[in-house]
Amino acid sequence: MRITAEEFLALAEQHPDKRFDFIDGELVEVSPKPWRGRKQAVLAALLENYTQQHPVGVVYTEVLHVLNDEKFIPDVCINEASSADYLTTPPLLAVEISQSRESQRRKAQAYIRHGARLVILVMPGEQIEVYQPGAEVRVLVAGDTLTVDDVLPGFQLPLDRLLP
Repeated sequence: MRITAEEFLALAEQHPDKRFDFIDGELVEVSPKPWRGRKQAVLAALLENYTQQHPVGVVYTEVLHVLNDEKFIPDVCINEASSADYLTTPPLLAVEISQSRESQRRKAQAYIRHGARLVILVMPGEQIEVYQPGAEVRVLVAGDTLTVDDVLPGFQLPLDRLLP
């Protein structure tokens, strides 16, 4: 069902025990599994440490973004500081942690269309996919190290921390 940002926030408040996402313009309930939460915590901590040394933005987890009437809730992102109920600027970085490949790939491409500079899809136990405007999708696996110097200079993420 298509709903406004305000309706989404009201729905989320009515169901604090559930987590929702928007995929392909539709409201979808997402299961909060422990493996997903752990990957999210690891990434948020690493990115928070990075942004303390490199002030490129603020790290958020599961914050609603409304971009040209499309709604997104990245698992982890870097965006500008805001005290608004939701963000209306594209994230510098958006991270999605899921095993739902096709819908998340469409979501990654939508983030890029709306101005995100970097999108990382984490498929736990398998691979990550790295999306950037005008570039081919990069696929990395355990043993690789993610670097994105054009967006996050000096940031390095050994994928063994995310993919075991």
